[in-house]
Amino acid sequence: MIIAGILLAIAPCPLIHQATVAGILGVPVTATGCDFVGRDVTLHLEMLKDFKRCPDAVPLKGLGSEAFACGDEVVVRVREKAFLVRTKDREKARKIAESVAGSLF
Repeated sequence: MIIAGILLAIAPCPLIHQATVAGILGVPVTATGCDFVGRDVTLHLEMLKDFKRCPDAVPLKGLGSEAFACGDEVVVRVREKAFLVRTKDREKARKIAESVAGSLF
């Protein structure tokens, strides 16, 4: 992005690489930080300050120290860190979460 003649680089997502996201989602994606957009798909990743369950949480086994799904979000805690993955396909969100959790160990 260029603003007033100064080139501003958007830092890549520190949680996962763009190519990994594209491989899991099955479509090429463009990234702006930890927001990924591809044909008919969007994905958002963010680190969380607080790990809170939603009322209708569905526990996810074998993913980080604790994980659950709420609607189109997967929330994972790995040791003292927590993150959220948001996309419309819960299984793909889980695969992204597995990749991120593995990199945080």
